[in-house]
Amino acid sequence: MIYGALGLLIFLAIWKAAQVWEWAPRGTLPDPFALPGALLREWRDGRLLPAVGSSLVHYFWGLALGTLFGFGVGLAAATTQRFDMLQAWLARVLRPIPPLAWVVFAIAWFKVSHAGAAFVIAIGVFWVNYFATYAAVRNVDPRLYELARAFGHGSYLARAWSITLPAISPGALAGVRAGIGQAWMTLIAAELLGVPGMGQEMNAAAGVGAYDAVVVYMLTISLVYTLCDFAYGQLEKRVLQWRP
Repeated sequence: MIYGALGLLIFLAIWKAAQVWEWAPRGTLPDPFALPGALLREWRDGRLLPAVGSSLVHYFWGLALGTLFGFGVGLAAATTQRFDMLQAWLARVLRPIPPLAWVVFAIAWFKVSHAGAAFVIAIGVFWVNYFATYAAVRNVDPRLYELARAFGHGSYLARAWSITLPAISPGALAGVRAGIGQAWMTLIAAELLGVPGMGQEMNAAAGVGAYDAVVVYMLTISLVYTLCDFAYGQLEKRVLQWRP
């Protein structure tokens, strides 16, 4: 804890020195000690909380859809050989395309809306969960399936419920946790194109040179992500409490 606090103080000192000695172009690096005032201004002007609330709408929709479909498709591909062969080339073609490349279609299909932002977020989250689930299933010991068949669990659903899901839960849940962070990175970039939320407020503040407000929203994003990650971490511990 002491080292953590010391590291933060060193960072603030370097930041202050960079601002005073103009290591960056004049006016583009805010005074770190002016941030509390900027935070209070955004709060009083009624911009901060609505922006957070708007971001959370498409964040949770995109996260939920991307997680659900990523897990489902990854599980189906890893456990069903024919489906795996059917989708393998398609996955190779689509995977390298960054989520933000879909923004053009998101705007064309959904206009500038929560649905469009959720669509872009879901694409990024989908691939994280798809590969995490696929890899987790592939790493399951085949002898466990042989044991399941010996005890009468020969059907696909029976094996999935008794063997696959418990065995892949650590890896799959780790994928969900990675998706939580991926969703935030994709969300802010999508909002820079006009979807209401913290990204849009950052863009608007930068447009008028209010870089202290930009940093306020950056730190707010960090705080909200930390809370989401902590809450999910507690849930993950409960789900995986059976592990030694």
